[in-house]
Parts: sequence; structure tokens; C-alpha cells
Amino acid sequence: MPCLYKELDVMLIHSSIVKDLMFDLAEGQNFILVGDFNFDPLDICYKALTEKNYDDYRLPESSIYEISYRRNAEQVLKSAYREKNGVEPTYTDFAHTPSCPDYCATLDYIFFNGHLTIENVLELPDYPSTESYPDETHPSDHMMIAATIRLP
Repeated sequence: MPCLYKELDVMLIHSSIVKDLMFDLAEGQNFILVGDFNFDPLDICYKALTEKNYDDYRLPESSIYEISYRRNAEQVLKSAYREKNGVEPTYTDFAHTPSCPDYCATLDYIFFNGHLTIENVLELPDYPSTESYPDETHPSDHMMIAATIRLP
């Protein structure tokens, strides 16, 4: 997902397109979509992917370009962590940069659709234990997320 969190329209279009494309490619079959989505659970993009008929946001009209894509608000994804724990992890990304010190948020998800059962998810800490990731125990600024998923 592009890291354009300041461009909400772009993020909403990209996240909706990848979701809708997955439904098209799966052709009614179960599927799993995992990645760094660069939005947190309170963002409109998350809600547009996980809440049926979410329509609290309209893409703006423009005299410069035309947006012909219209997302499918009927088809939604479930999150493995939210399904298993009732909530998303406290954080999956923790970084310290000069422009954004101590950035700590949930940006990574295991989304799915279909008749899959989430057996368990990798337990994540509630708070970082160091000043910043990456460090000697975390090779990335993102935490590893994982789930055991039972197929029907």
C-alpha cells in the first residue's frame, strides 16, 4: 500500500481497489490478504474495508481528473486479530525518526474472506520494550504478525 497517509483519497482508492480485486480474483473462494496497509484501525480506509456499506466518505469531484472507479461497499474483509482477540493489536509498527519521533501504530493486517477459522494469532506486546525498531531483536520497524487459520 502506498505510504501516502496524508492523501486520504489516494489511500482509500488503493485500499478499496486491492480489496475489490481480491474478491474478483477469488471468484467466490476463500482468500487471505496480508500486508502493511499504512492505515490504522480508526482510519476511513480500514472502515471501508471492514464495514459493510460504509459510506461516510465520498471522493471529491475534480475539474482536472475523473474518478471512474466505484468501490464495492457490499464486500468486506475480516481481520484475523480482531476476529480472534476482539481488537487489533496495540501496535505493529514502532519507529523513531527525526520527522516522527516514537511513531507507534497498527499498520499491518491479516485480512480474510470466506469460511476460514482463526485458530490463533501470534501474541504481540502491548508496549515497545526499546527506544525504536529495528533493534537487535526486531529486524524491521514492523512487528511480525501471524495467524493459524483452519480451512473448511
